[in-house]
Amino acid sequence: MEIKISNDRKRLFIAVSIGVVLLILSAGISSLAYFMVSILVFGCVKSPPDWVYLIIFIGFPVPLIISSIVVPYLYIKRQRTFWIILTIMSGVFISCMIFLIWFLILTRYC
Repeated sequence: MEIKISNDRKRLFIAVSIGVVLLILSAGISSLAYFMVSILVFGCVKSPPDWVYLIIFIGFPVPLIISSIVVPYLYIKRQRTFWIILTIMSGVFISCMIFLIWFLILTRYC
C-alpha cells in the first residue's frame, strides 16, 4: 500500500510540473504572437478597429491555456499517451488557426 501512495504522489508532482512548464510555454508563445501582431500592423495605412486586436489578445492564448490544464489532468488519470499528445497538438493548432483568421481579417484593413 505504501508503494501506491508514493507512486501517486510522484505522478501528481510530475503532472503539476508538466502543467507549470506548459503554462510557461503558453505565455512565451503568446508573447511571440503579440510581438508578431505589432510587427504586422506597421504596414497598415489605417488603423484596424479594437475588436481585431481582441481576437489575438483573448482568443489566441485560451486554447493554449486550456490544453496546458487538460494535459496534466489526463496524465493523472492515466490516459493513453496518444490522447495527451493529441490534446497538446490540438491546442497549438487551434491557436494557429485563430492567428490565421486574424491575419485574414487584417488584410481587409491593410
